[in-house]
Amino acid sequence: MDRVYSLSVYETPTHFYIIGSDATESIFRTLKIDRITQNEFIVGEPNHDYSRADIGELLATVSSSSIVTPTEIWGRKRNSTVSTGGGLLRTLEKACGLIGAVRFLHGYYLLLVSKAKQICQIGNHSIFKVEDVSMIYLPSTSTPLPPEEQRYAKLFQTVDFTTNFYFSYTYKLSRTLQENSLAEKGIKWNKNNYKFNMKRHQLVELPCAKFDLILLARRSAEFAGTRFLKRGTNYKGAVANDVETEQIVWEVSNSGSLNSGKFSAFVQRRGSVPLFWSQDSMHRGAPMVVGKPPIVIDRVEPNALTTAIHFQDLRRKYGHPIIVLNLVKRMEQKHNENLLHDNFCKTIQYLNQFRHAGHCIDYISFDVSRCNKTGRVLQQLDRLGQRVVLATGWFQNFPSLKFRDPSNLNSIPFGAEDIVYRFEPEMSSDNRMLLQHGIVRSNCVDCLDRTNVAQFGLGKAALCWQLFSMGLLDSPSPQSLNNEFCRSFEELYDEHGDTLAWQYAGSQLVHSIKTYKRTAVFQERSRDVLQTLSRYYSNTFSDFEKQDGINLFLGTYRLV
Repeated sequence: MDRVYSLSVYETPTHFYIIGSDATESIFRTLKIDRITQNEFIVGEPNHDYSRADIGELLATVSSSSIVTPTEIWGRKRNSTVSTGGGLLRTLEKACGLIGAVRFLHGYYLLLVSKAKQICQIGNHSIFKVEDVSMIYLPSTSTPLPPEEQRYAKLFQTVDFTTNFYFSYTYKLSRTLQENSLAEKGIKWNKNNYKFNMKRHQLVELPCAKFDLILLARRSAEFAGTRFLKRGTNYKGAVANDVETEQIVWEVSNSGSLNSGKFSAFVQRRGSVPLFWSQDSMHRGAPMVVGKPPIVIDRVEPNALTTAIHFQDLRRKYGHPIIVLNLVKRMEQKHNENLLHDNFCKTIQYLNQFRHAGHCIDYISFDVSRCNKTGRVLQQLDRLGQRVVLATGWFQNFPSLKFRDPSNLNSIPFGAEDIVYRFEPEMSSDNRMLLQHGIVRSNCVDCLDRTNVAQFGLGKAALCWQLFSMGLLDSPSPQSLNNEFCRSFEELYDEHGDTLAWQYAGSQLVHSIKTYKRTAVFQERSRDVLQTLSRYYSNTFSDFEKQDGINLFLGTYRLV
């Protein structure tokens, strides 16, 4: 069922019927799902469209030949099921989308988006946030479900679909703007394995134009989980807390079409250090451990094969260069973080021995905690961001490169002059689009607080170049952004970081971006202490159940 905007669910003793309509409710499609066979998901979809009259006739025919008992929708009362007259019942009057089907021990459940709201647009494409989900048990039976089946169903529902799940009928959120724009021209891209799409946006007005700023994050489903239960990498090279962050700018006064409008995007990545390491705070039923547990390197691969696989996957998706921004502490009185730092550094040095000149992994060590003692973290990130952004470039669907004009070079930020002269933009085959080539991958230990402030700094540098190239700023220097806009941009990244922190660690950011300013006030530091306590409580008491729910949702939970 393609481009279906509204769904209704009907049931008979032998089948569920899902009726979907387009935006105008003039064209309909149907799905017919079997209820008799519990161990198989049998579904049929006629390969043609229906008119409103055709659908009415179909439902009348089914109703006249059926007698049915209402089916329970998990989390709702039975009286939500409505009789249409005869033997056909309307189980769900209106749904916005079909998520899929899931099975535990006995029969399948159907998951539908029963409520959603539009939160923003990417050009002409509307983006929706899931606000409610319905879970319908498919088999036709009057026998109560076994206790174990009910336990798994409740565990599955601990995954909150209403907080950070988003979808679009016309825009593929699992792909970057660059991938979507090139796909419209017939270039194929690999499928992403990402879940938990999160979106924040803000409409900004400059004296010369209005533009929409959208921050979108895609969390990988490959090695997902909570803070102390998921660290490092698995044997496939997938890492914990792996998130792709995309910063999209759309000039609202221009066209909303990806082909003719003015769009720009910058993509960066965060993820746990791709080694086999852990920080085991507790075992089920074991006594609590106060404080941060020690970092342990669980396994050292002589050939660094798994780490190599991780970086090969990044290169395959993003191209070259791959820039590693390692924010882990280098020096400590008690050896803990520096153990992780040194092993990661040595592993990259080892891998670079086998790479051709010019294709090595670019490794940058930036001890944020140490630099913060001088109060110059954000200033250092401004300078670092210029070099990183001009190394990977950014995407824009229009060819103008304002900074290539020699008359504009006097506005280049201090410290970036040499790399601007050496910058070689990568263009699409028709020379109409500037392409981002390569990725910057940031990490600290948790990939939360320090990583978020680093991504803010890199994102700010990228935004300056995006707006400058669009002709919306006179200079790509961070100083060209006014204070009010900088505060809004900071809030956007703080909200972004808070969302990721809630999912991975069970609290908001402990250290927000304000913490890294020289003017960080006492109230901000007090907030940090409270968030530390909240995070500790979550990690101690709720992580195991949360991890079980995530594993069940992703299909990696072992059912017994």
